[in-house]
Amino acid sequence: MADKTTDAKKAPAEKKAAAKKAPAEKKTAAKKAPAEKKVAAAKAPAEKKAAAKKPAAKKAEPVIKTILQVEGKDFDLSTVAVDALKKYKSTHKRKVVEEFVVYVKPEDNAAYYTVNGEGQDDFKVDL
Repeated sequence: MADKTTDAKKAPAEKKAAAKKAPAEKKTAAKKAPAEKKVAAAKAPAEKKAAAKKPAAKKAEPVIKTILQVEGKDFDLSTVAVDALKKYKSTHKRKVVEEFVVYVKPEDNAAYYTVNGEGQDDFKVDL
């Protein structure tokens, strides 16, 4: 029976020791938790700022066209200058273009152009 009494005496002592350790563990856990919250709180505004810095999606530019109507015919002037410049550069690859002027003549169904103030008979684009 001596064994049971010594076990009974040890049990309350162990319980007291465990009870003393438990509050200490709770205190250290409580001390760690606010520090972790501070770190998490410090990261959260930084993440929000990074998300706020993203540029807004750009809106698509509208399609712009210029149409000339003469005597029941439509001429798309939006592409005339671009087409004329492409035609010129296909034959004059090394020339530097400083000035490119297009003259539209609906009665001839053509556009004529000058490059750097000079014109030629073949500087013509059919409309």
